[in-house]
Amino acid sequence: MDYENYIELYEAVYFFDRINCFGYNKIPLQINSQEIEKLGISESIYKAVIRILAVNKLLDWNGNYFVLTNENKEKYQYILDNIINKKIKHYTEMFDKAVDESKYFFDGISELEYEIYSRCDFQITFETGKEAAKYINLSNKKVLELGGNSGGLGTALLTENKDCLYTVVDKKIPCMVGNEFKKSNKVNIKFIEGNVFELALSGELYDYIIIMNLLHDFDDMKCLNILRNCVKYCDSNTKFLIIEDILTGEFEPEEVIMHGLRLSVNCRGGKQRTIEEFVSLFSNINYKLEKIIKLNNIHTMLVIEAF
Repeated sequence: MDYENYIELYEAVYFFDRINCFGYNKIPLQINSQEIEKLGISESIYKAVIRILAVNKLLDWNGNYFVLTNENKEKYQYILDNIINKKIKHYTEMFDKAVDESKYFFDGISELEYEIYSRCDFQITFETGKEAAKYINLSNKKVLELGGNSGGLGTALLTENKDCLYTVVDKKIPCMVGNEFKKSNKVNIKFIEGNVFELALSGELYDYIIIMNLLHDFDDMKCLNILRNCVKYCDSNTKFLIIEDILTGEFEPEEVIMHGLRLSVNCRGGKQRTIEEFVSLFSNINYKLEKIIKLNNIHTMLVIEAF
C-alpha cells in the first residue's frame, strides 16, 4: 500500500482505533450525545471517521451496524501497524486537537499564514468559478459572496459576466489580498471587511448570494445565523448558490469523503452535509432546492430559491 497516497485513510484508522469503545466491532452510524461525550469528540468527527472507513471498504454494513469483518481486519491491521512502526506524531497531535482544541481554524493561524492561504486559495477557487460560470448567467445581476476570500471565484465569474456588480465579504487579510488581485486581473470586485455572522451592509438587495466552502465550517446553529443575516438582503427573487463538497449520499464520492475528518477537526463543529441536510437547513428561512449541478469530482453547486 502506498502510504503517502492514503494519509486521510491512515488518519481515520488512527481515530477509529482510539475511539472504538464498543470493543465488539459493531459501530452505529450515529451515536447519542452521552456516548459522544464519553468519546471526547464531536459527532461530525465520529461520522467523518465512519464514512472514510466505509467508503474505503474497511467497514461493512450488516443492516443495523457497521462491522469490522475478518475480510477487512487484515487491511486495517496493516495500516495500524504502519502508523505504530513509523512513529509519526501527526496522528496523535491531530487526535489531541480533536479532543481539546476549541478554536476555529482561522482564529489559530498567524497573519502571514492567513495571507499565504489567501494567495493559494485564489487559483483553486478560480478554477471552480470557471466551471460554475458555464451554468449561471450573472449578467446585469447584483451578487454578494460571503467568505469569498481573495476573490478567485468572483474573478472567474466576472470574466464571463463583466457587467455584474460583485461584492465579497470576508476578513481583513483576504480582502487585502483580493484588492491586489482584482487590479492585476482587471475585474471590478468590491471587497468589504466584515463578519458573516453580523452582516452590516448598505440596504441594497441582491439577485444572488453565493456561499462557497463556508457553511461546512460550522454547525447547524451557526449556519442558520449566517443565513438569517442574509435574509435582510434578499427579496422574493433572490437565489442562493451553495458550492461545497456536498455529499450526494452518505458515503460517496470518495474524493469528497476523504476531506471530512480534517474539516471536522479544524473547524470543531463543522461538517460535510448531504443534499437533504442542506434542504432542511434552508427550509428554516423559507427557501427550497431548485437544482443540483455537479461542477467537478469535489464540488457540487446547489441553486436555492424562495418558496
